[in-house]
Amino acid sequence: MPKKGTYYLGRVVKTGALDTDHVKAALRSPNSVTRYGCSWTFVDVREFIDGRTAYFFGRLVKYDPKGEVSVVDPEKRTEVRQSEPNITIASSPFVYVPEYQGVAFLHISNQIEYSAFMNRWAEVVNASHHQMLAECAVDPIADLRSFVRKLQSLDGIYRVSASVSPPNPMFGPLWEKLKKYLEQRRTERMKVEEDSGHGTPIDTDLAEHVQGMLDQAVDRPYEPDPLPIGDAAILMAADGYGKGYVRGKQGEDFIVIRTSETVRNFSFVRDPEPEDLYRKTVEILERIREERHMEH
Repeated sequence: MPKKGTYYLGRVVKTGALDTDHVKAALRSPNSVTRYGCSWTFVDVREFIDGRTAYFFGRLVKYDPKGEVSVVDPEKRTEVRQSEPNITIASSPFVYVPEYQGVAFLHISNQIEYSAFMNRWAEVVNASHHQMLAECAVDPIADLRSFVRKLQSLDGIYRVSASVSPPNPMFGPLWEKLKKYLEQRRTERMKVEEDSGHGTPIDTDLAEHVQGMLDQAVDRPYEPDPLPIGDAAILMAADGYGKGYVRGKQGEDFIVIRTSETVRNFSFVRDPEPEDLYRKTVEILERIREERHMEH
C-alpha cells in the first residue's frame, strides 16, 4: 500500500509584467535560491498536455550545497565525515495547473512545511524569470468550512486586514465589484485594514457571507447587497488571491484567525504519478470553483 501524505492547495498570483509564460519558462529552466544555509530549486520538471490545457509536474527540492555524510573506514574501524556537496535534504512533488493558476504540493513536516513551500516556490520562480518590477507569490486557498467555523466562534470582530491582488480572469461573485474597482484603478495589489480598537466590534456580517457561499446552489445563489470593502477583501484572500486575517474576541480573549491557517488540503500518495496528481488537483479546483460560483 503506497504511503500517503497531505497535499495543500495554493494559487499563483502574478504582479507587474509577469505573466503565465514567464512562470512556465521559470519552471523549464529554474535557478536556485539560498535561504538560511540551504538551497532550493525545481528538479525533474515535466510538461504535459491534457487535451486543451497544459500542466507541469516537478519537485521543489531543498538541498545542502556544503553537505557532509558519515562514512565508515573499515581499516581504521572509525566513522568519519566527508564532503557530499548538494546533498538532498527533502523534496516535495507538486503540480502546477495554469488554467486555474493552481498549485498542489506535498507538505513535509519539519522540512518543507506548507508555508515554506509557498514562499520558496515563488522565490525560485522570481529568481528565474528575469523580469523587472515583476514577481509572483503563492497564496493559500482557504477551506471555507474551517474558516467559517472559526469566525462563528467569535463574539465580535475588532480588526479586518487583507492584502489582495485582482485575478485574471477568474472572479467570485461576492468580490466581483472589488476586482473591477482594482482593475479600473490599474491597481495590482491593495491592502485593507479596518480597526475598531477594543471598544465596540466592527459592524460586519462576514461569517454570514461565508456561510451563505457554502449553502448556495445553482438554482438558489447567494446574492446579498454589495459587500463592504473589508469583507470583500477577506473573501478574495480566502479564494487564494491574497492573504488576510480577522482579530476577534472569544469570551475575554482576543484571537487572530488567518486565511492561511485553514488551507484546503487532501490526502494523496507521497510519490505520485504526474497524471494522477493532476487529475485529483483539477477535480478539487473545479469543485472549489463550483461551490464558490467563481466565473470567468
